[in-house]
Amino acid sequence: MQRSAAPARIVNRCDDPMDASVFIHERALVETEAIGPGTRVWAFAHVMAGAVVGVDCNICDHTFIEGDVVIGDRVTIKSGVYLWDGLRVEDDVFIGPQATFTNDLTPRSKQPFEFQTTTLRRGASIGAGAVLLPGITIGERAMVGAGAVVTRDVPAFAIVVGNPARVVRYEEAPASS
Repeated sequence: MQRSAAPARIVNRCDDPMDASVFIHERALVETEAIGPGTRVWAFAHVMAGAVVGVDCNICDHTFIEGDVVIGDRVTIKSGVYLWDGLRVEDDVFIGPQATFTNDLTPRSKQPFEFQTTTLRRGASIGAGAVLLPGITIGERAMVGAGAVVTRDVPAFAIVVGNPARVVRYEEAPASS
C-alpha cells in the first residue's frame, strides 16, 4: 500500500503579517515573522524567532536557523544545513547540502561562551559538506569546495579546497558596467 504525502500549503493566516507569496510547508516550523516575499521554506525546516530571511530565498528540507541569523535576498540553503547564532549571509549566496557552520572556537558542555560572527559575502558559494570555523569571512563571489575545512578568511573571488582550505585559483571579477 502506497501512502501519499500530505500536500504542501501556503500559510498566510489573517493575523499573519507575512506576504502571501511566502510559502511555508505545513511540516516546517517557522517562529519568525521576518521572512521576505517569494521565500520558500520546505518540510522539516525550523526557523527560530528573531531570525531574518530575505526575499526570494529557498530554505530546503531539514534545515535549522537560529534566532540571531540574518539571511539576505535570493539565498539558497540546501538540505541538512544548520545556521547558528552570529551567522550573516549576504545576497545571492549558495550553501550546499550538509555544509557545517560553528560559532564557538572552544566548545564545552554547559559552559558560557561568546559566539563569533561569521560572514558570507554577496555571491559566495559553499560546497556540500564544507566545514567553516567561527569568526571568519568568506569574500564576495568566493567558492568553498565540497568537503573543505575553512579555518581562516577566504578572499573575494577565491576558490578554496582541502583541509585546511587553501586558495587554488581566483575567479575573474565581472566587468563593471
